[in-house]
Amino acid sequence: MIEESCFVGITMGDPGGIGPEIAIKSSEYFKNSKSKNPAIKPVIFGSLEHISRICRDIIKTETAVNPVNPELPLSASYKHGEINAIDLSPKSYSPVKFGVANPEYAKDVEGFIQTAVDFSLSGEICGFATAPINKDMMLGGGAKFGGHTELLGYLTGSDDFAMLFYSKKVITILATIHIPLSNVPVKITKNLLRRIINISLNWIKTDFGKENPRIAVLGLNPHAGENGRIGKEEKDVITPVIKEFTGKNKNNIEGPFPADTFFAKRYKDFDLIVSMYHDQALIPFKLLSFNAGVNVTAGLKIIRTSPVHGTAYDIAGKNIADCGSMIESIKLVRKISANRSRWKERL
Repeated sequence: MIEESCFVGITMGDPGGIGPEIAIKSSEYFKNSKSKNPAIKPVIFGSLEHISRICRDIIKTETAVNPVNPELPLSASYKHGEINAIDLSPKSYSPVKFGVANPEYAKDVEGFIQTAVDFSLSGEICGFATAPINKDMMLGGGAKFGGHTELLGYLTGSDDFAMLFYSKKVITILATIHIPLSNVPVKITKNLLRRIINISLNWIKTDFGKENPRIAVLGLNPHAGENGRIGKEEKDVITPVIKEFTGKNKNNIEGPFPADTFFAKRYKDFDLIVSMYHDQALIPFKLLSFNAGVNVTAGLKIIRTSPVHGTAYDIAGKNIADCGSMIESIKLVRKISANRSRWKERL
């Protein structure tokens, strides 16, 4: 059982989407803990004006919003029982329109993420969960990157990271991320799979606390290529890499499995699944765990999680957004932090 408390950051996300709403609702969830010293102390990184507006006009909560001073240790101005937020923008958010992109705030949103990274690197927070952003909004407003994963790799100076999806039902990691389906086969190389499997092994041991994990690797083609008859990637690339890891290193890795029958019967037998492309992983994952799933950037020195849904412009500003995935994202930050500490103690 995790007892030691820590600060967990929440970046506000796209101001016109549901991000600020689920950040506030999640903060209230942990505020309502029966413990006077809860294990998780959430702090929102964003616009105090916008957070206060949503609390007052949309959620209509009576919980006070507490401005946290970023120049002091968080413990100096954090208040239990309130929504704690760090104001990171002098810009007015009164013009923000819900349900549409507001690109003029893109660089602010990028700054919220940058500050969360800085606080993580300094140890002020044990990690952070990011509320959803919109790629078109970010790029249209002059941000360096449209998505979190690439931005976090840049901010932390890391090339060795991957997109992982976690729930209590299934964990899967992506070999390729946001690229056209037509580009996937050429990207599936031996070096790529070696990197993804190494990240998987390290993550599930250090961040998930599983010492002898069972890992499944999916095929790229229907029926996992049928021995080369309907695709050679399994025979020429995927199977040889699996054999490298299961040979002298004796890792418990199996595959390549046909994705359709695997998710029908076998996924419960494994601790982690290596998927070849985005929808191969995300369609079954979201069917199983949409409101309780978490996106994790695996391989970083810092801890970052996020909900598995997007900005949901269609319901923004209506106080109907489900914060379940964000709550699980925040809980997972704490769990990973505790697991990393335990792993270091063993070394």
